[in-house]
Amino acid sequence: FGADETFYQIGKARAKPCERTSLMSCNILGGTALGVRHRDDIQEITALRYERGIDVNVCAPLDATPSDIARRGAAHCNVLLYPETGEAAARWCERSFEQPYPKTVPMGVGATRDFIAEVCQICGIEPNVDESRLRLPWWSKSVDSTYLTGKRVFIFGDGTHVKAAARVAKDEMGFEVVGVGCYNREFARDIRALAKDIGVEALISDDYLEVEQTIEAL
Repeated sequence: FGADETFYQIGKARAKPCERTSLMSCNILGGTALGVRHRDDIQEITALRYERGIDVNVCAPLDATPSDIARRGAAHCNVLLYPETGEAAARWCERSFEQPYPKTVPMGVGATRDFIAEVCQICGIEPNVDESRLRLPWWSKSVDSTYLTGKRVFIFGDGTHVKAAARVAKDEMGFEVVGVGCYNREFARDIRALAKDIGVEALISDDYLEVEQTIEAL
């Protein structure tokens, strides 16, 4: 929450209305150096955008300078990769600069397909899906898939990754999700709604002992 609010306040103070880029472009918001695999995620999303003729204007807060923040208004839209650290900024940009952003976080095959469709709709381009880089078809044919399909799994972490992992586990990998939870209370409503859809109980707690006991009980 502190990171989200800080990034929002910095952008509010620095970013100004400016002329749009000549090419269709976006800002990628929310990535931080502290996040697991954030750099890899940003590289992958950048490639997905370039394949569709969409340039990246600013990537922030990861690696962004004050001058980068100042020209955030030049993009046509935003991509919100991590709501935990960028949602307040994305909402402010939508209001202040008329920069829409896809509401789907592209984690997992299904979510990435939905994300691409949203991006194309926002940018007014035809969705062309290249799935040559997908690893899921390979995994589905592997020995690991045979061993793991149908296994029971409990998913706990930050809200964004829990929502994504639950969809991947249930719909793409064939796991039985027996419980979900998160430690950031700002996402409690989302995770409780997810749990209701799956038919399980949600655990909202930052007490690792409580998480451990829940896993043991399940």
